[in-house]
Amino acid sequence: MRKPKITDIPDITYVLGLDGRPRMSTTRRMHVFHLLKKGKARIARHVPFTIQLLYKDTGVVQPLMLGIDPGRTNIGATVVREDGKVVFTGEVHTRNRQIPKLMKKRRANRRASRTGLRKVRQRLAKRYGTAVKDNEIKRHLPHYGENKYVVCKYIRNKEARFCNRKRPKGWLMPTAEQLVRTHINLVHKLQKFLPITDVCLEINRFAFASMENPDMEGVDFQNGPLKGFDDVKDAVWHRQNGICLLCKKDIMHYHHVVPQHEGGSDTMPNIAGLCEECHSDVHQNPKEKTRLSDVMEGINKKYGALSVLNQSIPYIYKRLLEEVGKDHLHVSFGNITYKTRNALQFIKTKDNQIHYIDAYCIALHGLSQKKGTKLPVFLPDIAVREQDFQLHVIQQFRRHDRQRVKAQFERTYKQQVIENGKLKWKEVAKNRKSRFEQKGPSLQDWFKEQCDLVGEKEARRRMSALKAIESRRSYNDKKRILSGAVFEYEEKRYVLGGQKNNGVYFYPYGENPDKTHFQAKKCTILKQSGGLVFLD
Repeated sequence: MRKPKITDIPDITYVLGLDGRPRMSTTRRMHVFHLLKKGKARIARHVPFTIQLLYKDTGVVQPLMLGIDPGRTNIGATVVREDGKVVFTGEVHTRNRQIPKLMKKRRANRRASRTGLRKVRQRLAKRYGTAVKDNEIKRHLPHYGENKYVVCKYIRNKEARFCNRKRPKGWLMPTAEQLVRTHINLVHKLQKFLPITDVCLEINRFAFASMENPDMEGVDFQNGPLKGFDDVKDAVWHRQNGICLLCKKDIMHYHHVVPQHEGGSDTMPNIAGLCEECHSDVHQNPKEKTRLSDVMEGINKKYGALSVLNQSIPYIYKRLLEEVGKDHLHVSFGNITYKTRNALQFIKTKDNQIHYIDAYCIALHGLSQKKGTKLPVFLPDIAVREQDFQLHVIQQFRRHDRQRVKAQFERTYKQQVIENGKLKWKEVAKNRKSRFEQKGPSLQDWFKEQCDLVGEKEARRRMSALKAIESRRSYNDKKRILSGAVFEYEEKRYVLGGQKNNGVYFYPYGENPDKTHFQAKKCTILKQSGGLVFLD
C-alpha cells in the first residue's frame, strides 16, 4: 500500500516497540509522520493504525483498563487510562447465531452420507449374495439397554461406537463455547497493540436467577446467575428499565402476581414493577389483573430458560481470571452501568444501543474499584460526547471452514412429455422413498398415483421409461479464500465479503456484489481471515 500522508494518520496512533510489544498510544500525528518519513518506524497495521518503532525505547507503559459489555451478537469494548481518558473504543459483531444453522447443515450432510453409503452396501450385499441369513440378525450392545437390541439388516455393520462417547468435564454447548472464546479472543486481539493491565466485566446484565443466598461474594456468582443485584426488586427494576410494565411510568410499587398468602413466590417470575395508579387498578379491576398476567407470561417465556450469554458469563469470568489474575479482574453490574450512562447524559435507544458507551461506563467503574473510590468522583471531570469516540467496528468471520460438501443434490426421476410441440424431460419425483419433510412426491408416491390412474401394469411400463439422475455432490475447494480476508485493490484496503463466478470476482463486505466487485486477479491478498477483523 502507498505511504501515508499526514492527513491519513488518525488522531490516535497505536505503537509497538522494537520487540513487538505494545506501548502507549499517541496523539502526536506530526511526530508519527516524521518517524515514518525518517525510517525510524514502520507501519505495522493500517486498521487500527499502528506503527512499530525501529529503535530501542525505554518500554515504560501506563496501566490501562479494558471495559467489556458482553453480548451474544454485539460486544462493546473500551480501553481507558487511569484518568478516564479513552484510548480505544470498539464494537464487535459476532457470528454466534450462525452456529446452530451450520451444525444443522453439518448434521444433514453427515446423515445423507451415512444413509447413502449404507444403502449402497445393502444393495451390493443383496446382489453378490453376502447378505445375512434370513435378512436379519439382532445384536445386543453394551449400555444400549438390557432388553434392547439393534437390528442389522442385509449386512453385518461395524461395531457401534456411540455408546462410548462421553462429554468432558466443563463441557459447554457449541454456541456458548464459541461465545466464550470470542470474548477471550477479543482481549487477546486488543492486547496486541495496547498494554492492557486490567479488565472489568459486566457479569449480571442477562443473568437472572434466584436470590436465595444474598451473601454470595466474588466468584460465587457462578452458583447463581443473578448475582450482582442488590435484591430481587433491584433485579426487577433493571429488567423493566425502571418503567411500569403496563403504562411506562416510573416504578413505584412491586406487585406479586400470585399473592404470597396464596403460595406465590418472592422471585422475579412472580414480581412486576408497577406505578402507583396501575398497582391500584390491578388490585381492583379483574381485567387489569388478567392483562398483567398475560404480560408476565410473555416475560417469563423470554427469561424462563438460560440464554446463551447467561450460560457463558461464568466461564468468561473464569477464563479472564486465568488471563489477568484476581487482582486485575474487576466486575461491574447492569444497574451501575445504567446509572453511570445517565449521569454522563448518554441516551440508549432501540436503534442505537451504544454498546461501546456501556463498555466505557464499565471501565470507569473498574477504575473506581481499583482506586478504592466511589464512581461519582470521576464523573465531574469527564465531559465526553458520543462524537468524541473513535469507534472501530470489528466483524467476526470464520477462520477455518473444513466443510467439504458445498451442495447436495437429490436423486431425481424425469419423464418425457410434449410441451409446445417439443419433447422435454419433466421432473416427476425425487428419491426412491420420501425423506424427512420432503415436499414433492417420491418415486414410491408417484408409482402409487399412477397405479390409481392407469393400473399397475401400465404404471410399471411408465416407471421403466423414467430417466433416473443419481444424487450427487459438489465440493468446496480446500484452497479457497474465505470471507474476512483483507485484500488490496488500487491501493485501497477492503475486507472480503465473498466471491462471484467461482472466484473470478471479489466483492467487499457490506457492499452489494452486483454493484461493487473487483477482478480477483487484480486484487492482492494482504491477510487471510483472522476471525475478528477490523472493518474501518
